[in-house]
Amino acid sequence: MKINSLPREIYTSCIDFGLLDFDEKFKSIKITDGVSSDIWYVKSKLREFCVKRALAKLTVKEDWFAPVNRSNFEAEYFKTCKNINKLAFPKILGHDKKKYILAMNWYNKDQYKLWKSSLLKKYIETKDGKRVAEILVKKHAHFFNKKAIKDKFSNDKTFHAIRIEPYILFTSNSYPQYKKLFDKNLDNLSKNKKTLIHGDFSPKNILIGKDSPVILDAETACWGDPVFDLAFCNNHIILKSILNFEIKDKYISLSKCFLDTYISFLNWENKDEFTERFLSLVPIFILARLDGKSPVEYFQKGHIERSRGLAKKLIENNVKTLSHYFQTWNDCFE
Repeated sequence: MKINSLPREIYTSCIDFGLLDFDEKFKSIKITDGVSSDIWYVKSKLREFCVKRALAKLTVKEDWFAPVNRSNFEAEYFKTCKNINKLAFPKILGHDKKKYILAMNWYNKDQYKLWKSSLLKKYIETKDGKRVAEILVKKHAHFFNKKAIKDKFSNDKTFHAIRIEPYILFTSNSYPQYKKLFDKNLDNLSKNKKTLIHGDFSPKNILIGKDSPVILDAETACWGDPVFDLAFCNNHIILKSILNFEIKDKYISLSKCFLDTYISFLNWENKDEFTERFLSLVPIFILARLDGKSPVEYFQKGHIERSRGLAKKLIENNVKTLSHYFQTWNDCFE
């Protein structure tokens, strides 16, 4: 096998973890999909695994910095969540808390498909939305109001740096006319911290497997508002419906299944109030992927205009029910 040049610090950590022997031949490939970590696939004669190191500056156009100790919260998240669903979260193979390096098991691409790739390629299965929602709501419900988990995942600094500042505060500068809405959502997210959230619950971080979906990349895990995870993931379905608008009905059906499944199991607060909070956040996330620090990479001008039009209709029509939301979404294509 060809020996690729893993960064020395990552290489020595792999040896310390017992995943590689000194002078052992191995193959390594850098994974370039993400912007927040240095990620590698490593394969030796005995095993294959993923190893990652959190970056202080994220690889985007804008200046975007985040605490590197978020790697420690990610490792803890996977360990904690694996106790409630062994199949849905990766196994930790090694973790250096001081170097912020984390090794996990690798999922074979023949058996697991990245949900983002499937959605972009127009392969849409409503059952995938149901399975993912079941994992999300079960986790939110399990950790609801548990003080020990709240104390363990006090990660507000990272959440602010990776989500609040680039997605809400930065984006709000482009929409002064909606200042009250941005402020309202900031207040909602602050006041409704109730459970352990992922913080980056997105199809790019979800593998679809035969036995179970697998949730990856939990650097932003923290004690927060469960609405955030639900809206964050649903936003990606919206964006892909605009990209592939000729089959928008399939994306809308997927979203309905995803949201209906989650809300049907919601038992820790009033469903109508939860839904209103969710719908208030939806247009903020759409605008954030157009004018925030992490703009969606696959849009052209027409997609941007249609997305912005949908977000503005949701805001200006004061959408507060799911039926009104889906109708507004559908109407943006006409």
